[in-house]
Amino acid sequence: FELGGDDYLTKPFHREELIMRLKALLKRTGHCFDEDGLTAGPFEVHLNRHEVLIHDKPVALNGKEFDLLVYLLQNQKTIITKDQIFDRLWGFDSDTAVSVVEVYMSNLRKKLKPMQADVWIKTIR
Repeated sequence: FELGGDDYLTKPFHREELIMRLKALLKRTGHCFDEDGLTAGPFEVHLNRHEVLIHDKPVALNGKEFDLLVYLLQNQKTIITKDQIFDRLWGFDSDTAVSVVEVYMSNLRKKLKPMQADVWIKTIR
């Protein structure tokens, strides 16, 4: 708690309790989350349908681009390193290089740019 945590679960815990705590956290941070969707800014993501709408217009994203956008939206106002993205989307034991994150981030930005939604992703060097 002294380092910034505001909640914890002791093991063993029930999956339902974890989900409820995550929803409460998202609600406190201004995100809207339900079983199928995530909304933030101009983005509306339907998880079950694997669909992204920006300003109510569909955007075609491949699997990893979709996962990357969802991860970024779930972690708004949080600095996320390339290593964190890589571990989350490709896994610790992946044979792929961390530089693949840059490739997918570039592709994602290109697809968001026509709708002026690329400005929602900030890069800090």
